[in-house]
Amino acid sequence: MNHEDHEEHDDGVAGEPKGRELVPDAWRELDDTLADGPAPAATPPEARAWLADQRFLHGLLRAMHSQDAAARESRVAGILERIDAAGETKRRWLPMLLAALVLACVGLWLASPPSLPTAEAAVQRAVDQLARDVARRFRVVAHASDSADKEVMRHEFALVTSPGSRFRVSGTLGFGPLQLGEFQLGCDGTEIWGLSANGMFRRSGPLAERERLLQAFGDSIDLGYLDVHDLVQRLPGDFELATVGREVDSSGHSVLRVQATRKRADGRVRLRDAWLLCDEATGMITRLEATADLPRGASRRLSIEYLGEEPPGLVQFGRPW
Repeated sequence: MNHEDHEEHDDGVAGEPKGRELVPDAWRELDDTLADGPAPAATPPEARAWLADQRFLHGLLRAMHSQDAAARESRVAGILERIDAAGETKRRWLPMLLAALVLACVGLWLASPPSLPTAEAAVQRAVDQLARDVARRFRVVAHASDSADKEVMRHEFALVTSPGSRFRVSGTLGFGPLQLGEFQLGCDGTEIWGLSANGMFRRSGPLAERERLLQAFGDSIDLGYLDVHDLVQRLPGDFELATVGREVDSSGHSVLRVQATRKRADGRVRLRDAWLLCDEATGMITRLEATADLPRGASRRLSIEYLGEEPPGLVQFGRPW
C-alpha cells in the first residue's frame, strides 16, 4: 500500500476526506517515511496532523514487514540447521552402517556350512590313500538273514591289506548256530594260501587259481571285498556316486557320507549298493557298508571298518609254512 494512496483528512472539516490533489506539494516533501526522529522544524502547523498520520501508518507497515522478514529468516535458518544436522548424522552413521553390513555378510559367510565336495573327489582321495605302500587293518563282518529277519550267517574276521593284492585274513565262519573253527587266508601278491587253526586244512597256489582254492570255503569268502583298494577304485565305474551329507564320527572327526548305487545289473558287479564314510582331514575311508548279491537270489550285508595302519614289517603276507 502506497502512502500516497490512503485517505487523508482536512483539519478544517472533521471526517471530511482530503484527496491526493488537495495535499500541497510542500507537505509531500516533508513525508520521509524512513525517518524516525521528530518532524522538521519548518513543518507548517496545518500539515503536522497529516504528517503524523503518514508516519504512524508507514511505521506500522514497516514493523509488519520487518517481523515477517525476521520470521522468514528464522524459519529458513532453522530448516538449514536441520538439513545440516541430518547431513552430519548421515555422514556420521554411514561408515557405521557400512561396517555393520560388512560384519553381517562375513557373519553369514562364516555361519554358512561349507559346500560338500563331490563324491568323485572324495572317493579319489580315498583311492590315493589306499594306494600308499602301507599295511592297513580293517574289521570285516559279513552277515545274512532269512525272510523272518533271522540271522543265518555271520562271518567276522580281521583283515590286513596292502596294495598289490596283498592281504591276510584271520577270523571265524558262522552259519546260524554252527560256528566253524578259526582260519587264516592270505596272499603275497602272487600266491594265495589258506590254513585252518588245527592244521587239517592247508592249501596254496598261484593267485590265478584263487577260485579253486576258495571253493573249500563255499561262497563265504569273496576276494572282491578283501582287496579294499581295488573295491573302492572300481566304485566310480560301476556305481552312481553322490555326497549326501557331512557327519561327525565317534572319534569327533568330520566325515563325508558318500552313497553308491549300482548303475545297471551286471554279473561282474556283485555289490548292489553301498555307502562309505570318508575322513575329510585325511581322505581315508573309515567305514563302508554294502549289500552283495549271492547265488539263488540271496544277499549279504557287508561291513568294513578301518582300524588304522600296521607298523612296517610287522605283517607277513606269505604263507606261514
